[in-house]
Amino acid sequence: MAGVLLDTHALFWLVTSVERLSEEALLAITDARDAGGLLVSPITAWELSIASHKPAHRDPPNLGANTASRWFSQAIAATGATLVPIKQKIACEAASVVVDTGHKDPGDCYLIATARIRRVPIVTRDAMLQRLASPDYLSVVVC
Repeated sequence: MAGVLLDTHALFWLVTSVERLSEEALLAITDARDAGGLLVSPITAWELSIASHKPAHRDPPNLGANTASRWFSQAIAATGATLVPIKQKIACEAASVVVDTGHKDPGDCYLIATARIRRVPIVTRDAMLQRLASPDYLSVVVC
């Protein structure tokens, strides 16, 4: 496997609680990192920022004393991941995801679009993304 895209929770668990990741995901992540293909979308920083503002009873991610932006930057550095910029092709593909699937979560649509444009699996535990997985649409590594 030449590369993988980490879903937001996959990046968070890789940094904070790697034992939550499946063996299959850890192998895919290691192979991708070794090949220089461990990828993260900037939409993950957006999702982390939104999640970090949830009330305590909604289980926000524990980013320590860091802002979401700082935590994200440190996570990218710690994991050796490459940040995939959101350019025109990915933005247009994200709009197509809504049309093709009816899925309207903007974070997921950008992650799906990034994985499709880069032609890499997405490492995720998200049930909706798993339902969209098919050989001709989206490849998923369940974490």
